[in-house]
Amino acid sequence: MTANQIRGLPVVTVGGGEDIAEVRDVIYSPEAGALIGVTLNQRGFLAGRRKEVLAAVSIHAIGEHAVMVTDEGALVLPAEAPEEVSGADSSRNVLGNDVLTDGGVSLGTVADLAVVAGTSGEVVGYQIIKPDGGSGYIPLPAQLAVSGVALVVPALTEDFVRDDLVGLGAAVDEFRQRLGIA
Repeated sequence: MTANQIRGLPVVTVGGGEDIAEVRDVIYSPEAGALIGVTLNQRGFLAGRRKEVLAAVSIHAIGEHAVMVTDEGALVLPAEAPEEVSGADSSRNVLGNDVLTDGGVSLGTVADLAVVAGTSGEVVGYQIIKPDGGSGYIPLPAQLAVSGVALVVPALTEDFVRDDLVGLGAAVDEFRQRLGIA
């Protein structure tokens, strides 16, 4: 699934099935290549932004229809959240960044994050808009550089551009093996 598909999902407790919040936005660390948390909205008629955040370490699972947490205690004020969540630099957004290989080839621009459903938010790749206007997916590499304008990835990444999430899923393991990443 993609980060855009996570936005708007209800946050539900595993123990009681209570719908306690809604995902407003994902917090992503391009340096770590990981989803580190989410910001939240209220649920219901008078919905608006919640002060609390949800750190990825407190997420039980992200599914197609809901983000699951153990209980409402998983939602914390930013001052109580891990520094990586409370101090997230919003200027480090990778969406819209150019993706360039270290060989100088443009693979496109980042449109979204590819996230494994059923986990607490493992990011395995990027959805890109290719130079020809089509879309595709690339496995998440150990980035060589993240500047806020461009992601520089190994030239090998070009061989692993896929047209859909199913193809990306199959490419991730092979890509990691070729790079020597466990």
